[in-house]
Order: sequence, then C-alpha cells, then structure tokens
Amino acid sequence: MEATQINGHPALVTRIDGEIDMVVAVRIDDGLVTGLHTVRNPEKLTRVKRETAVSR
Repeated sequence: MEATQINGHPALVTRIDGEIDMVVAVRIDDGLVTGLHTVRNPEKLTRVKRETAVSR
C-alpha cells in the first residue's frame, strides 16, 4: 500500500504486480475518520491512473 491523495482526501493505493488493484479514500472531518470509500472496479481505476498522480 502507498499513501496518496485522491479528490483532496487522504487515500491508500494497493498494487498487485505493479497494477492498481484497489483505492481506499478516507474522509476526515474535525480530525475524525467519518468515511471510507473503496474502489476496486477496474474501469474506475483506469481513471485514477490517468488523472491522479499516484505518488508520495
């Protein structure tokens, strides 16, 4: 897993054999985790590769 930001929120990206397998975005309000948004749909993950610089 590697930490990044997606849509302005902290996120974790999981890779398998170098390819993105899953993204978990964390919503934080007033210092508390108020939501987790997990994406594993391969069609939506291709958008992450194109539009989001997944790096530290």
